[in-house]
Amino acid sequence: MTPDELELLEHAVFETVVQALIDYRDVAADVFGKEVDEAKDIAEDVMREAVETMGVSAIHSRLYGKVDYKKAMYVFLPQARPVALFLDAKTEKDSPNVARVQMSQTSMRVQYVNSKTGEVGIGRGTLPATVEDGEGRTLQVVSVIAKYVYRKLNAHHELRRIVAACIPNGRLQDRYNPTPEDTIWQVGPDAPSLDEDFRARLNFDRLRSKADWRVRDISVGQLRA
Repeated sequence: MTPDELELLEHAVFETVVQALIDYRDVAADVFGKEVDEAKDIAEDVMREAVETMGVSAIHSRLYGKVDYKKAMYVFLPQARPVALFLDAKTEKDSPNVARVQMSQTSMRVQYVNSKTGEVGIGRGTLPATVEDGEGRTLQVVSVIAKYVYRKLNAHHELRRIVAACIPNGRLQDRYNPTPEDTIWQVGPDAPSLDEDFRARLNFDRLRSKADWRVRDISVGQLRA
């Protein structure tokens, strides 16, 4: 698969996920407003419920990985392409322009320059670019995050919007993060002094400047356009 074909495949998968999130946003807002669980738990539930409604051709293969939702499926372009979708829910009250990403959620080599210290941060993603299933198929990995931006209202939450982003596959490294200076990432919330694992923040503006389709801002409720 060429880089252009991989971009096309990721785009097709991402649009399917985005449409599922759009179709389910009113339900998600209602659940956020009624549930008293932690926002992260609510987001995982409504995201899973949303994507379960996707009309896709499923592959009955078990996937492994530290993300909230995993699905093996075929995407037709027009030929059938086996895909392993890895989808993770994020929640934050602030910083709507970034999302925290663990190295288990990307196959990229993450590189950036810390804007405050000038230090270079480098971490290797542990999510594979492709996975093999028990039937001998090679599934192309597509990694997507859905960030639920909310505000706290007493014991409940008000869902403000959903930001979806498609993280480029590691095979597209040269297009999206060839050097620490040319990057879609910024410094993460890890503390090396406390021996915490390397993490980074995906910067939505930087990713959008590389490929506008990779970031979608989904309005919710009264904020809907």
